[in-house]
Amino acid sequence: MDTARSQGHRTVTRRGLLRAGALAAASGALGAALLTGRRRARAAGLTKATLRLNWNPNAEHAPYYLGRKKGFYSEQGIDLDILPGTGSAVAVKLVGAGDSMFGVAVADSVTVARSQKLPVVSLGALLQQSPTVLGSLRSKNITKPQDLYGKKVGDDPASTVFAFWKAFERVNRLDAGKINEVTIHGSIIAPLIAGSVDAGGVLLTNEVVVIEYKGYPLNIINYYDYGVRSYGQTLFTSESVLGANKDLAKRMALATFKSWTYTLSHVDEAVGALAEAVPETDKKLEAAKWANIKTLAWSPDARANGFGHQTLAGWTQTYDTFRAGGLIQNDVDPKTLFTNIAFEK
Repeated sequence: MDTARSQGHRTVTRRGLLRAGALAAASGALGAALLTGRRRARAAGLTKATLRLNWNPNAEHAPYYLGRKKGFYSEQGIDLDILPGTGSAVAVKLVGAGDSMFGVAVADSVTVARSQKLPVVSLGALLQQSPTVLGSLRSKNITKPQDLYGKKVGDDPASTVFAFWKAFERVNRLDAGKINEVTIHGSIIAPLIAGSVDAGGVLLTNEVVVIEYKGYPLNIINYYDYGVRSYGQTLFTSESVLGANKDLAKRMALATFKSWTYTLSHVDEAVGALAEAVPETDKKLEAAKWANIKTLAWSPDARANGFGHQTLAGWTQTYDTFRAGGLIQNDVDPKTLFTNIAFEK
């Protein structure tokens, strides 16, 4: 869900990163486990594949654990290893460099990565609409863009959430001089609740649920409703994997789409599978996030053509949003950002 990104020497992050020491300590054990897993996979006639998440396992990652448990990946000849992540930008770098075969990342990270010459390609839009919105406590009475005049808006300037905000400002021709932009590093949850900022970028699938779960109802300005549009979470791979094993990439996408569509009708079962793999999971909170996730998983195109389907128009909108937000360093042809191989006969 949350992302981290590098632009030149600047690190771009939505929230904090996992503790690097913990990841390093786990790397030796992970390597041994992967080696054992590869041997088991060969014995079962399956192809070993790695999926790099974009964050700590949470609600949006439940489908992968459920799909693995129910055999949706093994049905496609895949023995899947699910690896935790430290942000979408890190995920695209690892997949682009060949460290992981597949990844989960928000569409903005895929788009920016391509502009930075990283050879990553989306295999499917898991969320047809970005969950990034502008949230404020209801007591602030912010319900439309002009209500932001004279208010404090908090975002991290090194964040893709900030890029959504800047695109929103430009597309809606807001007078930036009338808005007090406040720099926030790390989670915006505490500043919003404390009132040190009046509004800020939040995710419908995460912070919005967490804040309201704590008893603080929010007003939401959905950037999508004001012309700032992007795909949300995607399944992606590298051009090298596509070139060497297009059939594997297709089977990975098919298994993932099946895992997602099953989860949409079996949320508690999926969250249960997540909790089995990640015991510290707050099942009630993670299940609550799925009400919003479901609203973003479909579009008219996906309903007509199948879950995960992508269009050139959708990726062009995504590209235009992040160009307007100032994140695109080099021109990219939106056609290079995606493939619909899962839908090919």
